[in-house]
This record gives sequence, structure tokens and C-alpha cells, in this order.
Amino acid sequence: MEASHVHSPTLSSSETIMAALLSSIPAAQFPSLVRAIAADARRQRGRLAFLLLSPPHFARALARLRSMPLPAKAALLGRVLLRSLLLLLPALSPDGSHHLLSLPTPDLDATLLLVAMCDSYSPAASSTSPVDWHALLVDDAVRNALSISGLGATPWASVAPYLDAAAKCRRFADVVSEDREVAGVGIGSKEGGGRGGASHAAVLALPTAAGDGTPCAICREEMAPGRGVCVVRPCGHRFHWPCALRWLARRNTCPCCRAELPAEDPLAETRRLWRAVERMAGDSGGCA
Repeated sequence: MEASHVHSPTLSSSETIMAALLSSIPAAQFPSLVRAIAADARRQRGRLAFLLLSPPHFARALARLRSMPLPAKAALLGRVLLRSLLLLLPALSPDGSHHLLSLPTPDLDATLLLVAMCDSYSPAASSTSPVDWHALLVDDAVRNALSISGLGATPWASVAPYLDAAAKCRRFADVVSEDREVAGVGIGSKEGGGRGGASHAAVLALPTAAGDGTPCAICREEMAPGRGVCVVRPCGHRFHWPCALRWLARRNTCPCCRAELPAEDPLAETRRLWRAVERMAGDSGGCA
């Protein structure tokens, strides 16, 4: 009964994440997770405060943000939401090396401004033209710093904003995907299966092994003994390196068993990770 409840279509994204959290984090490790999230929040707030206190840096970051096309801004926002999910559920990236955990350095300040603008925007406050974003963000930053979440008075106060952000990532990916489909630029090509290629970091981390004389499943030619071949993880299937690189540039799945690798596209990666979250939530229900 409990397991079926976890997969209920009425279960909210927040409830699914909480079930996955209970399944993957032992109670003794929860304080460490809270401390890590609180430290991350302090770093983000500190950098935003620096931008607000330094007019040249604020102007540069704002100009960078304004120069981005809308799809690039959406991709940045998607990365931020997905990063919250990865921080909440370390089991999704056990070695902490997931390529979406780190924001691209040139866009870090612009990303912080974008998130702050989304959090502080309201039709009433932004009715003037042009909007004084600096004054609006300063007011919002002061208000947040004095809030329960900003003060970190309780463990939940530190975790709640990350849970809210993580719960939005799947819906955000769905909305952006719908817009892409309307515009005719969906994730991946027809031959790519709609998933996009594997992440560059995941491909670079694939190990090399010696060929064993069996045929490569992609080109059907022999993988000669003594010559290095690519080993796809987590399944362990082997392929010629050139064949694997061409395949993984278009797809993030193993050619033999369809085991999934991390995807370079944040939207495709959101779907992959959300399926993992749902499996973790199901394990929690099954153990209840």
C-alpha cells in the first residue's frame, strides 16, 4: 500500500523529493547534509552581497545577463534548479563530480542575478520603467537576510529553499521542452532519441580496457585483442572508442542495454535524474 502511494499521480514533487531523501539519507547523516546546504547558501548570499555592494561588478553581471538570449537564460535557470536537487540528494552524484553541480564561471554572477530577479519580481514592484533592479534586489536581500531562512534558525530553514527549488526543476524542464517543441528545436535530433548526448565529463571519465576479440555492437567489427576500447558505465559494455564517441555525442544511452549516462543537456538530465528520484521514493515507500 505504501509503495503504491509513492507512485500516486497526486503525489507532489516536494513529497517525492522528501520520500527520496528519507530513503537515501540515514538520520545520522542529516545534520551533515544540512550543514553543507547552509554553507552553500552562505556562499551564494555572500557573492550576491558583493555584487550589490560593488556597482562595477553589478553592472557587468547585469550587462552579461541582458546580452543572453532567452533560451540561454532558461538553461541557466534550469541548471540552478537541478543543482538544488543534486545538493539535496547526494546519492544522485555519489562522488560529487556531477557536471551540473558547478556553475560556469563566466556566468556565475549573471546566474545569481537572474535567480535573485526571479525571486524578487512582482508586478507591483516592477511597474516602473525602467526597473531599478539594484534597489529592488537590495531590498529583497535585506528582507531575506532577516528571515528565518536567512538566519538559519532551524535545520529546516536551511533546507526549505533548496527543496522548493528542486521541486520546480521537473516542471520547469517540461515547460521549456514544450516551448522547444513549439519552436521546432526539441532536445536532440530524431536519431538522437530526444535525449541529447552524454555529458562531456561523463564521456571523459569512461575507462579504457583491452579488446577481447568480440564484435563492437555499433560497427560490428572485431575489437582486436590488445587494443584499447571504451567501457561504458555503469553497464560495462565495450565498444571501439571512435564508435562510442560518435554514439554518445548524440545519445546518452548504452547501445546494447540502454543504460543511461548523465546528459549534457540540462533538460534531458533533469528527466534522467527525476526518474532516479522516483525510484528512490519508491524504495522509501516499500520500506515503510
